[in-house]
Amino acid sequence: METENNKIIIFIDGFMFDVTKYASENPGGGRVLKKYHLKDATEAFNEATRGHSDGYVEELLVKMCIGKVEN
Repeated sequence: METENNKIIIFIDGFMFDVTKYASENPGGGRVLKKYHLKDATEAFNEATRGHSDGYVEELLVKMCIGKVEN
């Protein structure tokens, strides 16, 4: 599945993230991220990261954040 310009953009809690470079490192695989391209992935993200309290996930999100969704 190819995305426009080969980018994978997802939305979590009202923020936009470019997860393109992370896709190959994602423990769930790049395919799951492509599934949420240009969609709200908040619920799936919260389920997948439940129990991660070491700050690692938050650090990744800060690096990949490209903006806030305007209402």
